[in-house]
Amino acid sequence: MRILLVNPWIYDFSAYDLWSKPLGLLYLSNIFRNLGCEVRLIDCLDRHHPSLGQFYKTKSNPYGCGKYYSQIVEKPTILKSIPRRYKRFGLPEKMFVKELEKVSPADIILVTSGMTYWYQGVFEVIAILKKIFSPVPVVLGGTYATLCSEHAKKYSQVDYVFSGGDVQELIGLMEKLTGERFDLGKIPKNFAEFPPPNYDFYMQCEYVVLRTSIGCPFHCTYCAIHKFATNFQQKPAEKVVNEIEYLVKRYQTNLPDGKAGNIVFYDDALLYNSQEHLTKILEEVKRRKLNLYFHTPNGLHPRFLTEEIAIMLHQTNFIQPRLSLETSNPEKQKQTGNKVSNEEFSCALEYLQRAGYTAKDIGVYLMIGCPEQTFDEIYESINFVHRLGAKVLLVEYSPIPGTIDDETYKFNLSDPLLHNNSIFPLHPLTLWDKFQKLKDYAHQINQKLI
Repeated sequence: MRILLVNPWIYDFSAYDLWSKPLGLLYLSNIFRNLGCEVRLIDCLDRHHPSLGQFYKTKSNPYGCGKYYSQIVEKPTILKSIPRRYKRFGLPEKMFVKELEKVSPADIILVTSGMTYWYQGVFEVIAILKKIFSPVPVVLGGTYATLCSEHAKKYSQVDYVFSGGDVQELIGLMEKLTGERFDLGKIPKNFAEFPPPNYDFYMQCEYVVLRTSIGCPFHCTYCAIHKFATNFQQKPAEKVVNEIEYLVKRYQTNLPDGKAGNIVFYDDALLYNSQEHLTKILEEVKRRKLNLYFHTPNGLHPRFLTEEIAIMLHQTNFIQPRLSLETSNPEKQKQTGNKVSNEEFSCALEYLQRAGYTAKDIGVYLMIGCPEQTFDEIYESINFVHRLGAKVLLVEYSPIPGTIDDETYKFNLSDPLLHNNSIFPLHPLTLWDKFQKLKDYAHQINQKLI
């Protein structure tokens, strides 16, 4: 079977490559190859695509992050009142079409989707695919397809919308759509059996993204992770380290200062069950002398960050660790899932500081624009983090379908474009100046950190 995988463009007011890769497609690629399939991936968000080099010089920070190539496009009608420029991020359309013309006719096409409010890029990609490969079945999966499945079924024009993350169910669908049959014994039964993600499609890999687990044992009211993985599963520690070593040796060259590469964990609960998981992973990383940079963009749970783990994070080069606090208001902490208390957060921060991290090294996520959240509460949270000696990272709240918050507040937004966190969808435009002052204030106090 010949399979084409596609990661669409982003349509938004802003976008930045903060260790962003279509990880689901990369895992599926190796699963399909192990089943004897011929697989091709076209990633519209590949900043280092050779075609871009003709007219766009991409730049990256020391850890591989950087700006996407972008083009200004017309704003959708529903966003006309937003006083910001709207852009398409990623490869120009002509380059995408040229890449498709190089591809052998596929038996099936799988398109992924990111944020629910990025569906414009998804629709545009699907329209082009249907025009060029009209008889080939197209399946849409990913975040938008799962959280807004009815909207996708009504408007996307794909042959099938696939919700969730069950690989066996997906392969069963592919058999039904193509008439092909796979060797059931080679299909992973759980996440522990997943092969490493496949980065063969990229000419340059400044970083490698992977997961050591899927799902999350917590039930935060603003999160929809349980729509993708109903059970929390961790890979055995030794298998994780084997994957890390394999991925770095296969895809990354040495950095100028002698580091071997950047490893990015996408886990939602990396510190959970740490004695049997992360601690063993880091001990094995040290034993094998894997000199790497590690990154945790999803944030770490302060409740599970012990002094021992903090020391190991520092010794194994976890760069600028990020902690998830969301708010310092005790009542709001309990209401949103009781993930952490201020006392637990303070202890975690102290452990990181003792381990050798400076105030500028440690980033703390705080949410703004939440339902029923006051500006006083946000300022108090910012000051709380600053007093303890850490950098504030403000995260705009997104009203995500399928969350506990959605059930509680009945968002009922007319279009997924209104899920966009950067427009503060639950608040009127008249409050934008106040939100900007918040951001300016957080930036100012971050600048004062030593």
